[in-house]
Amino acid sequence: MFSSTIKISSVSDYIVPSQECIKPLIKNVKLQLDDPSIQLKPNLIKNQNNVAKVSLQDCLACSGCVTTAETILIQTQSLEEFLQAIKKYQNPAIGISPQARASLSYVLNYSDSEMHSILHEIFQEMNVKLYDLAEYTKIAINNSIKEFKETNLTPLLCSECPGWVCYAEKTLDESIINHMSKVKSPQQIFGALQKKNHDYIATIMPCYDKKLEAVRQENNEDINIVLSTREIEQFVKDYIQKANIIPQQVQLQTMAIYDQEYHNTSSNNYLDYIIKSGMMPNWTVKQNIRKNKDFIEITIYNENMESQGIYARVFGLKNIANLVSQIKTKTCKYKYVEIMACPLGCLNGGGQIQIQKNTEKANDLIPKLKEIMTSQKVQMDNQYQNEQEMYLTQFKHVKNENNFQW
Repeated sequence: MFSSTIKISSVSDYIVPSQECIKPLIKNVKLQLDDPSIQLKPNLIKNQNNVAKVSLQDCLACSGCVTTAETILIQTQSLEEFLQAIKKYQNPAIGISPQARASLSYVLNYSDSEMHSILHEIFQEMNVKLYDLAEYTKIAINNSIKEFKETNLTPLLCSECPGWVCYAEKTLDESIINHMSKVKSPQQIFGALQKKNHDYIATIMPCYDKKLEAVRQENNEDINIVLSTREIEQFVKDYIQKANIIPQQVQLQTMAIYDQEYHNTSSNNYLDYIIKSGMMPNWTVKQNIRKNKDFIEITIYNENMESQGIYARVFGLKNIANLVSQIKTKTCKYKYVEIMACPLGCLNGGGQIQIQKNTEKANDLIPKLKEIMTSQKVQMDNQYQNEQEMYLTQFKHVKNENNFQW
């Protein structure tokens, strides 16, 4: 079972490398290129003896080369695979992102708290322990604050979004990649820390590219499988009806900053906390919408209205391209940039449940999901506590044709 957006019958086995697909293809699946008319552009795909090697991490965020091979690879990260796998393990666990849970809450008409209690009961029945990934977002944010305060890089670019990271590694050079944060995502922090407690670890995420993130070689298989919100919607709906589950009220926490006019709860609020970490009493913040509402510029002023730094929130690949141009031409003035590939952020991720109402567009839906994410939540303390956790969150981007690392 996998997303309705991916069907074997709707794709072709005929491989024509896309101009955008410039990452060298590596391991796992071999496909014979029998058609002599296929002409590979230089340096687009590395191959030997006309055999293209394709892996899940190469394909998921790529706009080209979509074949049955990609679909088969995606099946290894499917709900069906998850349901079979948990029967083989003694102590499996699953983490859910706040964005994914908000999408389920809205579509199934429950509060966020009720939805979490329902999921807890479902997975408990399956002998799977459920975790809220907000706890691991706290660790990622605190690591990001520490990194920001210690770095000499300007700008420092958030690298939680695997779509943005994949885009950067495929198309950009070291002048950009060297500016990317070295802090792992909440998903990978969750896997790294819980690996010692569980023999199988899954996540539910708003983004298909999180599957790509999980299979990167340097992540050491910390996450065994990633399911999108859309992939589990029907399963959860059927389970509720079959088991007649009565939802309970449970206490959830949020990393959202309520008292700041610039806060954004669609993604994980890295920028909010970076700014807050440098604010002093009587300082003020001004927000400026640049090209569109997905390119927000935020300036901090001291009590004398002198600028103390300019920051940005940049969502969507078009806006990212504009940011990259500024960095390359040395006209970028931002100290830190929160970057997400999806317009409107993670609540609008490609793996979220699609709303079938003709009158409801993403611009109308996202505010409703934001309200679900922040309603009746306890503000989470973001103080850093565990030095071992800091060690587990470090990693490096490497721009190398033969060995892409994150």
